This record gives sequence, structure tokens and C-alpha cells, in this order.
Amino acid sequence: MTLTELKSLILNSDLEEVVNEVILRGESPHFPTNLVAYVQAAVRAKYKLADSDLDIRVVGSAKLGFGLMEKRTKDGLLPRFRPFRPDSDIDLGIISPSLFELIWDDLSAHANNSPWMPWDSGRLGDYMVHGWLRPDHFPKHVRLRRCDDWWDTFSRLSSDRRLGRRAIRGALFHSEEHLRRYQIRGLTECRSALEAGL
Repeated sequence: MTLTELKSLILNSDLEEVVNEVILRGESPHFPTNLVAYVQAAVRAKYKLADSDLDIRVVGSAKLGFGLMEKRTKDGLLPRFRPFRPDSDIDLGIISPSLFELIWDDLSAHANNSPWMPWDSGRLGDYMVHGWLRPDHFPKHVRLRRCDDWWDTFSRLSSDRRLGRRAIRGALFHSEEHLRRYQIRGLTECRSALEAGL
């Protein structure tokens, strides 16, 4: 899909349909099904999940060929609609109610051991209320086994030559519906930016 085609799709289509038929279905041109299966096997093995307990969807620029959201980096702001490049991250939506609840339980136990009630979860809670966990907002300077397992697993995957030794990033969603809502929200922001000429 060209950038012109993608922008036209966002401006002129039903966004829920775009998410359902384009983002959440079909193979990624930059991270094919066999590589997704390899990641699934690694996550399942680490957390001892049944096959039915885990689904992974490629999202972001690895799926569409272009990053839809502006992204802050240490070098500045990356623009919306930047093309997928050889050094781009692979962003994955990890869907698993079982795994979500396992990690949530670790976070809850940590919060309950905190001297303050309610525990200040920082931005972690801002995402959790939307049905997903951003690992980059897991508590720092504390050992939480399942959170540490997440970082260990994705660090190993990111250095794996079979995956191209590129950064593999996963966000953990409680359900496909939570991932769908997030993707629709992102497309809505893109449409507003396009309509405003940004």
C-alpha cells in the first residue's frame, strides 16, 4: 500500500472496518506469519500458556508500511506517516487474558506491599484502564518475576538472528476488543490530523 492509498483509506473509509480488515487481518509484509509463530512459541514457553491462551497481531509500521503516530525519541520527534525502515521496531499486539491477569497479579501484589494506598502507578494505570499493559511503564527498580520475564523474553527475541536482530516490542492487551479500540483511536487521531492538513 502506498502512502497516498493509506491516507485515502483513513480519510474515506469506516475506521472500524479498516482496523478489522486491514490492521487485524492478513499477513504483515515486514514480519511474516512464520516469525509471528516463532514469537508466539517463545512467549507461550516462558509463561506456560496453552495455544488458545495467546494471539499475536503485527501492528504499526511493520503492518501498514508507515508509522501512524508521532513518536518521541531521544533524538527528537519522528513524524506521523514515516515509512518502515530496516531499523524500525516490530510492534506486536499480544492478546492474552490469561497472561494479562498473571502480570496484573504481580503488579497488584507489588501495589499492595507499597506503603501508600492507592499506589501511584504512574502512566501504567493510565494504559491499564484501557485494557492494556505497556511494559515500558512497569515499575522500575523492583523485581517482579513475570514483568522481568517479559523483558528477558523480548530482549532475547530482539537479538535473535532469525528475527533479523531488530527491536521486537510487545504491548499486552486483555482482549482483541481492547486492541481494536486502541487501533481505532489511533486512526481517528490520524484522520483528524489529515483533515487539519498536518
